Amino acid sequence: MVAVIPVSIIGADVMPTMFGGGRHHHHQSVEMPPQPVTTADIDAEIRKQDLQIFEAIAREFPDDYDAMLRKITAAAQTGNQTEVRNASRQAVADLRHRYAPLLPSAPDSNVSEALSAQLDMLNHVMARETPTTCNNYLRNGPDAISAPGHDFRADLDRIGATLFRAFGAAKRSGLPAAVPSDQDWSLVADVFTKIGGTPAEMEAISNINQNFPGLCPAMAKFYEAALVMHGEPGWHIKTALLLAIVEN
Repeated sequence: MVAVIPVSIIGADVMPTMFGGGRHHHHQSVEMPPQPVTTADIDAEIRKQDLQIFEAIAREFPDDYDAMLRKITAAAQTGNQTEVRNASRQAVADLRHRYAPLLPSAPDSNVSEALSAQLDMLNHVMARETPTTCNNYLRNGPDAISAPGHDFRADLDRIGATLFRAFGAAKRSGLPAAVPSDQDWSLVADVFTKIGGTPAEMEAISNINQNFPGLCPAMAKFYEAALVMHGEPGWHIKTALLLAIVEN
């Protein structure tokens, strides 16, 4: 069995929604033109929103955070909110893809935290959405959810933050890359069966069968099986699942 769990959910929609206050709007007099938005303005706005993902990026990758501020500032100076959101989203996505290869060296505690956040979000989607929407979420990430509310965004924020903390921990760890063996996959399959997983569910997971009505519950059960595994096999499996999620 190989890691084929392509979920892309690293807080792509958890972005600053509004940059700049009234002084940046064009209702001022001609004699007092609006001042251009600065990186300090953007930084203050981000920090005011108290989003964990940006706090994690700033702490773990300060140079990248500064570069991201410059990109968002350039977008904000156009006055177009869509461009601001797109710049934020793209900056985070670029960092995610850049640092994803570090994940196999992330400590087990960080990997477990990040995979737990993925499971919490999946459980939330299962509880709130139809099976079809949830299956689409597994394939397409949060874009599959038509109107994500504040609670979904909080989950996505946690997902993003835990991933960037894992990236930072991996960068510092010096651990060898975790690569699951066939034996590791067999062990997680055994745990999956013990907690109620069926052969049909395992086949649907392996093939990412979008037509399988119970794909989301099966996937949640598989995450649970990985999370209760300890030692090297558990670390290997959790890391492989998380890497497959992030690289989607």
